[in-house]
Amino acid sequence: FFFASSCLLDPHKDMSQHIELTSFTEQSQIAASMSQNLMVMANLKAPEMNEGERRAPISVSAVIDRSGSMEGAKLKLMKATLKFVISHMKESDQFGIITYADTVAETLKLTKMDAVGRQRATDAVAKIRADGCTNLSGGLLAGIDQLKGSTGLIPRAGPGCPQNMTIPALKRESRQVTLKVGNEYRALKEEDWTPSQSVPDTMNQHQWTMFVRLAEGEQGQVSDYVCHVEYGLHPTFKQSNVTVGAAPFELTRTGWGTFEVAVRVTLNPKFGSTVHTFRHMLNFHDPETSSNHTIPVPSLSPVPDAASGSADPPAPVSSVTAVLPGTKATNEVASVWLFTDGLANVGLRDRARLVRVTENKLKELSMPCSVFSFGFGDDHDAQMLKEIADASKGMYYFVEGENQIAEAFADCLGGLLSVVAQNIRLTLRAQPGCSLQHVYTKYNYALSPTEASVEIPDLYSEEQRDVVVAVGVGPIATPSADPAPILEWLLQYNNLMTCQSDTVVTPALLSRPEVAEACAPSAALDKQRNRVACTAALERSKKAADMGQFEEARSILKENISSIARSHTATDDFCLGLQEDLQDCLDQMVDHRTYKTKGGQTMTTLNSCHSYQRSCGMKGKYTTKLKSAMVSKCQDAMEED
Repeated sequence: FFFASSCLLDPHKDMSQHIELTSFTEQSQIAASMSQNLMVMANLKAPEMNEGERRAPISVSAVIDRSGSMEGAKLKLMKATLKFVISHMKESDQFGIITYADTVAETLKLTKMDAVGRQRATDAVAKIRADGCTNLSGGLLAGIDQLKGSTGLIPRAGPGCPQNMTIPALKRESRQVTLKVGNEYRALKEEDWTPSQSVPDTMNQHQWTMFVRLAEGEQGQVSDYVCHVEYGLHPTFKQSNVTVGAAPFELTRTGWGTFEVAVRVTLNPKFGSTVHTFRHMLNFHDPETSSNHTIPVPSLSPVPDAASGSADPPAPVSSVTAVLPGTKATNEVASVWLFTDGLANVGLRDRARLVRVTENKLKELSMPCSVFSFGFGDDHDAQMLKEIADASKGMYYFVEGENQIAEAFADCLGGLLSVVAQNIRLTLRAQPGCSLQHVYTKYNYALSPTEASVEIPDLYSEEQRDVVVAVGVGPIATPSADPAPILEWLLQYNNLMTCQSDTVVTPALLSRPEVAEACAPSAALDKQRNRVACTAALERSKKAADMGQFEEARSILKENISSIARSHTATDDFCLGLQEDLQDCLDQMVDHRTYKTKGGQTMTTLNSCHSYQRSCGMKGKYTTKLKSAMVSKCQDAMEED
């Protein structure tokens, strides 16, 4: 096999602070007269950052479950963990806390972690109390909004507010806003009619658009109030429940008849994520038909003095409820940490809808933001937490026991404090006579026969990423034993160690002699092919197990174990680890109860871990020196505490 190392476009730069890009080809030669498919791989290796070395500042919003089930040791350990996190932040870092139960509160506004800020944060943590249900969606969306500087939530008195600040006492009132709910309509030309999929011999002759807007006379934008809208359509539609997660909150369809549409409007977290449901009968007679609906929304105003009717004079902030202007995240590395020990039972609970709303909310941020989700114990929706994390290419952590809470957060913190590259774009361009067929990655990618690109949000110190691609190679007229490019890799990224943008190029090489000789396959590529197959098997097996098809789920895992055992790199430590992981999942699928309490969560964690080649507290896989050091410090701190 062939491999080619990276070439930095500026050869005078010190490579120790830059990503190394290496290309591997499955085999070193193919006969000139042959057409063949083969695998090609790019390996990205991040530079190593030393402990104490200059790093990018971080902005973190910690979204913490404070429902009644957190009472006792869990909440105590959670508080100790947050205090540990706070103690390891520097002045340029920002940290905020959102807590949620039935309601959502901004326990600590996004605060600079200087000495005063760290003390406020520590005081805020001490005041967290457990009570109520689990409004997970409200907490998550408020955490993202906190990084935008626009939660609209009321901070708790004292911590998070300047000690010497005085402001008027405020009270929460209900004011009103009027929404316009309706539909626009136009008749289609006969040449634009399409056959109905639900009613034979019927044509779709009408196009309509459902909408939710601010009524005439209202100030601002509808998105100032509305978070998302769910439209309930006639059951004959293939997708009868559609959620629109961003303005304009419109839905356009074609059809053959009228029906009543259920319109479910969820307000923004700053208004408590309250839900209002309306009904609208589609109208095909007028260009627009609508009705107005006035709903209450909370607002804040000074408390009037009983005697004079004027607002109270400024009072010490420690004695009143105060609203401070939101602080926007300003750092290059931004993240939301979502922790829960149970199932969401208040707010938005549908998995697919919450993921879509999260994706849309993240798009509103001006900087990249990763969501890390932490599920404690056996009573949380692991798949929901994984999909929420996947929306930003973050990680899901399965926290099996109380003693693992601190370690999981420390692992996450160690990674964020060692980000060396962001906004990584890997482009590959096929040479004439070659075609790109498939990209094996969970990262976002675009693919055509001649060019593909993969988007990787970031890399931590020492981390590696391997992108495997299937390439079709056609015959050539003139044989040559000399290696020649079949595609070119182009790597572009923001280097946080040098504060510059880097570009790296390297080719994928292949010899095309008249007669090809037998050659050993690339071990590096074979290991990553096994990893890709392992993640696919975990995904398929879990899907079957979730449907109660345990025999099929076990069969998928056994087949993948056998496949890796037959591979060229079967005895490599990495591949032995893959087989061990699959066997662990198999053992935890011995019965329905074991799978529900542990097996499903283990499979979800391992899938995240191997898909993104990043540690998430599972068996030390993909860990780095700085992550390991942070976990060790945390363990020592917890023992002392």
